[in-house]
Amino acid sequence: MNTPAHMALSLATLGHHRRPGDWWLLSAGAILPDLFLFAAYGLPGRDGDTMALLIDVFNSVPVYLAGLAASLVLGARGPALLAGSALLHVGFDLPLHAGDAHVHFWPLTDAVFVSPVSFWDAAHFGRIAGTLEGLLFVACLVVIWRRLDGAVQRMACAGFALVYGAAFVHFVGHAFAGEHWALW
Repeated sequence: MNTPAHMALSLATLGHHRRPGDWWLLSAGAILPDLFLFAAYGLPGRDGDTMALLIDVFNSVPVYLAGLAASLVLGARGPALLAGSALLHVGFDLPLHAGDAHVHFWPLTDAVFVSPVSFWDAAHFGRIAGTLEGLLFVACLVVIWRRLDGAVQRMACAGFALVYGAAFVHFVGHAFAGEHWALW
């Protein structure tokens, strides 16, 4: 799934208590697994061993489970939200990455689960999966919108929808036209 869709899913499913700071933690947790993919974009050596290890660590179910367990034992709500949101991201990535799958069970194994389904690749049901992702995003956005109080929050939500819209246009170009329709 695209990172904004992960963010929307975390905010809609885990962000119902609306305590101050929760949504920032949930958003950060949804971004964590993709953090080094973004950080490395365009950098020399981005395909090196160090970057590969960082991507493995930040996509690791055992790492986030350990963080969630420790947070719950210690009663640390913030880190628990962060880890829970990251786990939700990884849980949805696992079945939706075909040729671009990650190592999700580091350090237990370096095996990669290559799904027959991709969230973007038309050769791996990407048209269906990506369209369903778009519908999921809209449903999550409706849930999020209904929880917002004022105009500033709703304007931020509309901006968030525009960011996802740009990612969705990129998906449509790849999946349906075989072209790179990106704003970047």
